[in-house]
Amino acid sequence: MLSLTRAGLLGAAMISGLNCRDGSTEAPVSDAAPSLAVGSPLPAPQHLLSSALSLGQMRLSWKDMSAFESGFEILRSTTGSAGAYSLVGTVQSNVATFTNTGLSSGREYCYQVRAKAGGGWSTSASSNRVCAKTMSGGTPAVRVVTFGDSNTDWGLNGTSPQVLARSYISESPHSAALLPHGPDQLTYKIEARWRALRSNAIRAVNHGISGTTTGGGGFGGPNRRWTGAPQARTLVGGISRFQGEVLGVKWPWSGGEPVNAKYVNGALRRVHSYAPGLHDFVYVSMGTNDAANGMSTQQTLSNLAWMIERWVAAGKRADHFLLTTLAPRTGGSGQTFPALNKGIRALVASKGAVLIDLASHTSPDNGRTWRSAGLHVGDGVHYSESVRDWLAGRVVAEMHKRVP
Repeated sequence: MLSLTRAGLLGAAMISGLNCRDGSTEAPVSDAAPSLAVGSPLPAPQHLLSSALSLGQMRLSWKDMSAFESGFEILRSTTGSAGAYSLVGTVQSNVATFTNTGLSSGREYCYQVRAKAGGGWSTSASSNRVCAKTMSGGTPAVRVVTFGDSNTDWGLNGTSPQVLARSYISESPHSAALLPHGPDQLTYKIEARWRALRSNAIRAVNHGISGTTTGGGGFGGPNRRWTGAPQARTLVGGISRFQGEVLGVKWPWSGGEPVNAKYVNGALRRVHSYAPGLHDFVYVSMGTNDAANGMSTQQTLSNLAWMIERWVAAGKRADHFLLTTLAPRTGGSGQTFPALNKGIRALVASKGAVLIDLASHTSPDNGRTWRSAGLHVGDGVHYSESVRDWLAGRVVAEMHKRVP
């Protein structure tokens, strides 16, 4: 909640327009509340986000722009973003999340939120509109988080180096987190393969991000190469990115990115995060950037072991943790990959996790060189689409073995 005086004066910068799930664009808005006269409407909530992560449920998160509301009203349309909205719930003041339950499977729901009258001011106008479809399919529902770097996040067609989609945040504005998966991305391919094989509801959540490492590291600052995104073990409010995005320790967890050209509203709320259940999985493909960032092989292995240990300590099955070896990376840092891949195989065996041996698929010498030029997009770093097809097949095969 913003801190306001009775005059309601705050200073803040304007932010760029954001794309909505329904394809519309929000007008540029200010994070500052306007000067308010008693009796005038409260500032409308901003940046409403929605996520369907469980059967029959939709979760909402928004930014509270007022200091004096008596609560928030949640309105819903079942006839599209321009349809009639009716009240479906309320929350107390300063609460900026809501879960709508009892929804139909595979149906689109649209939402708006408004601040209820309080402190002498009247009810606000409605927030932006967001629309999303609930999960569809049979039970048990299955979810998987893909947690990695640009090779996990990006969508590239064939062997073309042109990046067609970034569904997480990486080098795109944070509004990209709301975009649906593109057909060239790993998450889309996992969902498509699962639906061809099983009737269980499926949701793959993309938590790949450009340039991530397994380590802690800082974030922010005008010269930071990776536009301010936290690394896997960076703590924000005492919670690491791994714990927030894979284990759903806090919802909606905020990664603390600075306000800049890519993070126009500062920290991104990870609305797609969830606390994994009995039939949920995590796919981790990390370490490609570690050596280039000065991390030793042992540090990388220690960080990967920490992730498996945190997963198991949270009560999750070790064999629902899917860990890859690394495909080659042309250049000096890639020469460390044979030792790293050997260590990853030993780690998986010792922890009872599941190995997806990407190195064996892409390299004749354990990750030192590529098996063929057609397996990357010409830069010696990023997988071609055929590799993501193979990865999706392996992920689904392992999930299929373990879900009733």
